Amino acid sequence: MNSVSVREDPQKEKNAVGMRAGVFGLISNALLFVAKLIAGIMIRSISVTADAFNNLSDGASSVITVAGYKISARPADREHPYGHARFEYIAALVVSVIMIIIGALFLKEAITEIFTSKGTPDVKYYVYIVLGVSIPMKGAQALIYGISYRKTHSLPMKAAAMDSVGDVAATSAALLSTILWDATGLDLDGYFGAAIALFIVVTAVRLMKDSVSPLLGTAPVQSLVEDIKEKILSHDGVLGVHDLTIHSYGEERIYAIAHIEVSADESLTSAHELIDHIEREVGRELGVRLVAHIDPANEHGGAIDLSERIRSFLSERFSLIALHDFRVIKQQGGVTVYFDAEMPWETEVTAEELVEALKKEFDPSFDYVIEVDKE
Repeated sequence: MNSVSVREDPQKEKNAVGMRAGVFGLISNALLFVAKLIAGIMIRSISVTADAFNNLSDGASSVITVAGYKISARPADREHPYGHARFEYIAALVVSVIMIIIGALFLKEAITEIFTSKGTPDVKYYVYIVLGVSIPMKGAQALIYGISYRKTHSLPMKAAAMDSVGDVAATSAALLSTILWDATGLDLDGYFGAAIALFIVVTAVRLMKDSVSPLLGTAPVQSLVEDIKEKILSHDGVLGVHDLTIHSYGEERIYAIAHIEVSADESLTSAHELIDHIEREVGRELGVRLVAHIDPANEHGGAIDLSERIRSFLSERFSLIALHDFRVIKQQGGVTVYFDAEMPWETEVTAEELVEALKKEFDPSFDYVIEVDKE
């Protein structure tokens, strides 16, 4: 009997791993919150109480993370044809806002505590047990989240791992504050509480930045850009590739658009078959849904010579990065030169200025149609 192996959907695998880690975080953080809150109230410690609510925010993060994975796992539909994977960034953004609010509230309380005396310390052994146990538990959380992140490359998992590592330091600070107060009577509780509150806010701001950037649209990973270009250029008949644009709707849903140069002497049918083959191969081997645009390129000596002369002139005069999609069209009444000029982002030169400079440098009877791209 022949057996058929079926590869599971990568997005489903990712969601399953993330949800297991999220449920573990929810349960463990809920237990830590209750235990630390009791301890903080018993000894009237703002640093221990702040650390407790830090765990509460972590628990809320786990709830939102689980909900985020549930929603991001939904398939594409009419209203969301690219799927729901980006919802995990929204979940991370909501978590960061909650963390900022909690951190700000405890910073205010900690500053007030600095100027308030709590009197003689009365620390119970229960407090040491709770704080002592929570440090390795937070370390275990960091380990589990880190493993989950390596499997999924999920932003919420990365944020949770970073936060758990920081929580180890925060709980250690609360424990140190308690030991100093109990052993020496030195009341630094407000200062340690303020430090923990600031840690919560700083961590939240970093998470907010990481979650907002993908929603706004960030530059693609350079290695992926190079892989796509290399794959396209490996085919016979491809003269060049440019204007490569990549959009991501989650780790498993990446779209790309590219302009591929082929000889203007190629038949439309041959060029179309070549482009179709490239699109299928990029999708199969790189997991990228590629849509390619055909750019016919002149290969006769006159066009190549003019292209090189214009490229040299613009590179020296205007810091040109690349020149592509070059065509020379001879029609009744004159010659028109078409090309795209790739310029640095900080360059403010316009297409009109390039045309004016070229007319002065080369044949003034030529017409130029130039598209300026920023790189």
